[in-house]
Amino acid sequence: MPNYPSRCQHIKVDGIQCGSPSLRRNRYCFFHKRYHEQRIHLSSKQARRNRSFDLPVLEDANSVQVALMQVLRMIATGDIDQRSAALMLYALQTASNNLRNVRFEPIDGHDVILDPREARDTPLFASEQWCDEDYMTEAELEEQAEQAKKPAKMDLGELLLARLDQGL
Repeated sequence: MPNYPSRCQHIKVDGIQCGSPSLRRNRYCFFHKRYHEQRIHLSSKQARRNRSFDLPVLEDANSVQVALMQVLRMIATGDIDQRSAALMLYALQTASNNLRNVRFEPIDGHDVILDPREARDTPLFASEQWCDEDYMTEAELEEQAEQAKKPAKMDLGELLLARLDQGL
Protein backbone atom coordinates (compact mmCIF):
# COMPACT_ATOMS: atom_id res chain seq x y z
CA MET A 1 0.00 0.00 0.00
CA PRO A 2 1.44 3.43 -0.93
CA ASN A 3 2.40 5.68 1.96
CA TYR A 4 0.19 8.75 1.41
CA PRO A 5 0.59 11.85 3.56
CA SER A 6 -1.84 11.95 6.45
CA ARG A 7 -4.90 14.16 6.31
CA CYS A 8 -5.37 17.32 8.40
CA GLN A 9 -7.44 16.43 11.50
CA HIS A 10 -9.16 19.83 11.80
CA ILE A 11 -12.92 19.37 11.84
CA LYS A 12 -14.95 22.32 10.61
CA VAL A 13 -17.98 23.72 12.42
CA ASP A 14 -20.29 21.67 10.17
CA GLY A 15 -18.50 18.41 11.03
CA ILE A 16 -16.54 18.01 7.80
CA GLN A 17 -12.85 17.23 8.06
CA CYS A 18 -10.30 19.43 6.28
CA GLY A 19 -9.13 17.82 3.05
CA SER A 20 -5.57 19.16 3.05
CA PRO A 21 -2.53 17.03 3.82
CA SER A 22 -1.17 17.50 7.33
CA LEU A 23 2.34 18.75 7.92
CA ARG A 24 5.00 16.14 8.55
CA ARG A 25 4.81 14.82 12.14
CA ASN A 26 1.78 17.05 12.80
CA ARG A 27 -1.97 16.63 13.12
CA TYR A 28 -2.87 19.69 11.04
CA CYS A 29 -2.15 21.35 7.70
CA PHE A 30 -0.19 24.63 7.68
CA PHE A 31 -3.30 26.82 7.88
CA HIS A 32 -5.04 24.94 10.68
CA LYS A 33 -1.81 24.44 12.65
CA ARG A 34 -1.41 28.21 12.83
CA TYR A 35 -5.08 28.58 13.74
CA HIS A 36 -4.91 26.07 16.60
CA GLU A 37 -1.76 27.70 18.01
CA GLN A 38 -3.37 31.11 18.31
CA ARG A 39 -5.68 32.25 21.06
CA ILE A 40 -7.37 35.58 21.00
CA HIS A 41 -7.15 37.56 24.22
CA LEU A 42 -9.57 40.38 24.69
CA SER A 43 -8.33 43.75 25.80
CA SER A 44 -11.56 44.78 27.47
CA LYS A 45 -12.13 46.29 30.88
CA GLN A 46 -12.68 42.82 32.27
CA ALA A 47 -9.36 41.47 30.99
CA ARG A 48 -8.22 41.05 34.60
CA ARG A 49 -10.24 37.85 34.64
CA ASN A 50 -7.95 36.70 31.82
CA ARG A 51 -10.88 35.68 29.65
CA SER A 52 -10.15 34.30 26.24
CA PHE A 53 -12.28 32.83 23.50
CA ASP A 54 -11.71 30.96 20.27
CA LEU A 55 -13.27 32.20 17.08
CA PRO A 56 -13.80 29.46 14.52
CA VAL A 57 -11.93 29.62 11.24
CA LEU A 58 -14.24 31.63 8.98
CA GLU A 59 -14.28 29.01 6.23
CA ASP A 60 -18.00 28.60 5.60
CA ALA A 61 -21.40 30.10 6.43
CA ASN A 62 -21.77 27.90 9.51
CA SER A 63 -18.53 29.12 11.05
CA VAL A 64 -19.44 32.77 10.36
CA GLN A 65 -22.76 32.18 12.14
CA VAL A 66 -21.03 30.55 15.13
CA ALA A 67 -18.59 33.47 15.36
CA LEU A 68 -21.49 35.93 15.21
CA MET A 69 -23.23 34.12 18.07
CA GLN A 70 -20.02 34.23 20.14
CA VAL A 71 -19.61 37.97 19.61
CA LEU A 72 -23.28 38.60 20.49
CA ARG A 73 -22.88 36.56 23.68
CA MET A 74 -19.81 38.59 24.65
CA ILE A 75 -21.69 41.84 24.00
CA ALA A 76 -24.62 40.67 26.12
CA THR A 77 -22.39 39.62 29.01
CA GLY A 78 -20.20 42.73 28.81
CA ASP A 79 -17.07 40.70 28.05
CA ILE A 80 -16.10 42.92 25.10
CA ASP A 81 -15.89 46.68 24.70
CA GLN A 82 -18.07 48.49 22.19
CA ARG A 83 -15.25 49.40 19.79
CA SER A 84 -13.92 45.83 19.60
CA ALA A 85 -17.44 44.49 19.15
CA ALA A 86 -18.09 46.92 16.30
CA LEU A 87 -14.86 45.91 14.55
CA MET A 88 -15.61 42.21 14.97
CA LEU A 89 -19.17 42.60 13.68
CA TYR A 90 -17.87 44.53 10.67
CA ALA A 91 -15.32 41.80 9.97
CA LEU A 92 -18.04 39.14 10.23
CA GLN A 93 -20.22 41.16 7.85
CA THR A 94 -17.33 41.27 5.39
CA ALA A 95 -16.76 37.53 5.77
CA SER A 96 -20.47 36.92 5.22
CA ASN A 97 -20.44 39.03 2.04
CA ASN A 98 -17.35 37.20 0.79
CA LEU A 99 -19.19 33.88 1.03
CA ARG A 100 -21.23 34.88 -2.02
CA ASN A 101 -18.05 34.99 -4.11
CA VAL A 102 -16.62 31.71 -2.91
CA ARG A 103 -17.64 28.38 -4.40
CA PHE A 104 -17.81 25.60 -1.83
CA GLU A 105 -18.29 21.97 -2.60
CA PRO A 106 -21.81 20.68 -1.99
CA ILE A 107 -22.26 19.21 1.46
CA ASP A 108 -22.52 15.45 1.41
CA GLY A 109 -23.56 13.83 4.65
CA HIS A 110 -21.00 11.11 4.06
CA ASP A 111 -18.20 13.64 4.52
CA VAL A 112 -19.19 14.48 8.09
CA ILE A 113 -16.94 13.03 10.79
CA LEU A 114 -19.06 10.89 13.12
CA ASP A 115 -16.30 10.23 15.66
CA PRO A 116 -13.56 12.90 15.95
CA ARG A 117 -11.20 10.28 17.43
CA GLU A 118 -11.15 8.58 14.03
CA ALA A 119 -10.08 11.74 12.13
CA ARG A 120 -6.41 10.77 12.27
CA ASP A 121 -7.18 7.48 10.51
CA THR A 122 -8.91 9.12 7.54
CA PRO A 123 -6.92 8.70 4.32
CA LEU A 124 -6.03 11.89 2.47
CA PHE A 125 -7.89 10.90 -0.68
CA ALA A 126 -10.94 9.36 0.99
CA SER A 127 -14.08 10.01 -1.02
CA GLU A 128 -16.37 9.37 1.95
CA GLN A 129 -15.88 9.16 5.70
CA TRP A 130 -18.46 6.39 6.02
CA CYS A 131 -21.00 4.58 3.84
CA ASP A 132 -24.62 3.57 4.31
CA GLU A 133 -23.73 -0.11 4.52
CA ASP A 134 -21.90 0.58 7.81
CA TYR A 135 -25.20 1.23 9.58
CA MET A 136 -28.63 -0.35 9.86
CA THR A 137 -31.72 1.35 8.44
CA GLU A 138 -34.65 2.36 10.68
CA ALA A 139 -36.63 -0.63 9.40
CA GLU A 140 -33.77 -3.03 10.18
CA LEU A 141 -33.41 -1.59 13.70
CA GLU A 142 -37.15 -1.95 14.33
CA GLU A 143 -37.12 -5.52 13.02
CA GLN A 144 -34.16 -6.37 15.25
CA ALA A 145 -35.99 -4.90 18.27
CA GLU A 146 -39.11 -6.92 17.46
CA GLN A 147 -37.06 -10.11 17.15
CA ALA A 148 -35.47 -9.43 20.53
CA LYS A 149 -38.93 -9.16 22.12
CA LYS A 150 -40.10 -12.51 20.76
CA PRO A 151 -39.18 -15.59 22.75
CA ALA A 152 -36.75 -17.87 20.97
CA LYS A 153 -38.38 -20.91 19.40
CA MET A 154 -37.13 -24.14 21.00
CA ASP A 155 -38.06 -27.70 20.33
CA LEU A 156 -39.27 -29.83 23.24
CA GLY A 157 -35.81 -31.32 23.95
CA GLU A 158 -34.15 -27.89 24.17
CA LEU A 159 -36.94 -26.64 26.40
CA LEU A 160 -36.51 -29.58 28.80
CA LEU A 161 -32.73 -29.08 28.91
CA ALA A 162 -33.19 -25.37 29.62
CA ARG A 163 -35.59 -26.18 32.48
CA LEU A 164 -33.15 -28.70 33.93
CA ASP A 165 -30.34 -26.12 33.77
CA GLN A 166 -32.54 -23.69 35.70
CA GLY A 167 -33.19 -26.32 38.33
CA LEU A 168 -36.93 -26.55 37.64
